[in-house]
Amino acid sequence: MNDAFQVKDIVEEGLGSIGKIKILRALAEEKKLLTVYRLHKKTHLKREDIKRNVAELVKIEWVIEQKISNSLYSINRENKYVQRLVLFFYEIGYIDNI
Repeated sequence: MNDAFQVKDIVEEGLGSIGKIKILRALAEEKKLLTVYRLHKKTHLKREDIKRNVAELVKIEWVIEQKISNSLYSINRENKYVQRLVLFFYEIGYIDNI
């Protein structure tokens, strides 16, 4: 984790908008990599909002970006904040599986 960020900064950045929460939910529900197009279909967010939010989530290492022919995204299941957040989402019924 980038030492420039403190815990409160990371959490506020990661959960700073409904769009980020929807993106985290969509990625947490999937075991495969998703494109911006698939994230758009799952979240109904504008593509530009998805790109901006995903870039911020990549910056704090909550989302992993892999560039093949397109950029593909997955939730960072090795990140301790993400692990707890996904468990929380599951326990309250916000996602169906983890």
